[in-house]
This record gives sequence, structure tokens and C-alpha cells, in this order.
Amino acid sequence: MSSSPKMPKRKTDRAHVLDKAKHLSRLNVKEAGKVMLKRGEGKLEKQFRMSCVGCDLFVCYRSEEDLEVAPFIYVIDGALSSVAAETNPHDAPVPPCITQLEGGLVQVAIEVEDRAQRSAITRVNADDVRVTVAALAARGEANSELLEFMGKVLGLRLTQMTLQRGWNNKSKLLIVEDLSARQVYEKLLEAVQP
Repeated sequence: MSSSPKMPKRKTDRAHVLDKAKHLSRLNVKEAGKVMLKRGEGKLEKQFRMSCVGCDLFVCYRSEEDLEVAPFIYVIDGALSSVAAETNPHDAPVPPCITQLEGGLVQVAIEVEDRAQRSAITRVNADDVRVTVAALAARGEANSELLEFMGKVLGLRLTQMTLQRGWNNKSKLLIVEDLSARQVYEKLLEAVQP
């Protein structure tokens, strides 16, 4: 499966739109779970994700649960290429959990783990960035600690970041100003402490 520059792209995440009625496609993918994403003004988008059989990389998704019924397959921009970025992770495409929004903003999907020994980024994958914080989530202290920590990691002031609710009590959406999605991704990668 290769994405063509002639395929239209979605405005929300720049994914290539594969119309199954117009194009014959052979997918070498496996199911990778269902995800709910917050899009715009309180709208939720359901994605049924698919990953590469050989490497488990998230490469595409659909909006219908049944693949046979789904009229469109959305191929993640940059997820497929003829050259693998195995030698240097900084050459890898920016994962879908870090999204370039309109107006130069970047959205980062974060999974927060409270009551940890210290603040740290423990993982960056396709679904989210996992961040541990020492504070308790119940009193809202974890949000403050998360914002301060992410400010240090990204080199930003608190006024350049906004924290929003995610799809469950552990998930947050961090909206970042003045950095590109690639810059955010590289700064997060450098800070990972498994």
C-alpha cells in the first residue's frame, strides 16, 4: 500500500483519503484498536486504526468498524515510505498523537500517570505521549505540574500552552503555540526516560 500525492487529504490531520469505490487496494494491515479523538468544538471522531503486519506501525484508519463497509481508508501522512527510518528515530514521521492544527498550533495527546516519583516523559508512540507526575490528579495539582514540566521540556512559557480534557480521566490534550509538530516531537523524544 503506498499513498499517492494525487490522493486528496483530510483537513483535520492531513491523512490521504483512499476512496475504495475509485481505487483498488490491497491492505497488508491488522486491526490496531478503536480510538476516540476530540476534534474542534466538542466534536468526537471515532477511528478504527490499522497497523502494519510486519512492524506494528500505525499506518491508516477508517471511520466504520467493518472494513468491508467503510467507503474510505485514511492513510496517515508520512506513515508509509520506501525508506525506513530505523537508523535515526528523528527521521521517523511525526506520530499521529502530535498533530499540526490550523493557526500554527500543535495538539499533543498525553496520557498522565499521577503519584509517580518524579515528572518524566516515559513513552512517545502513535497513540499518545505518556508523562508521569508526582502530584495527585484529584486536586488539580497534577495539571499544574504537567504544564510546568512540559514548559521546561519544550522551552515554552505557560502562556504558550493550554491544557484540555482528553477522552478519559488520564488523558489530556496539550495545545502548544510557536513550535511545529516536528519540533515538538523532537523535543519530546530527547526528553524520554523509560
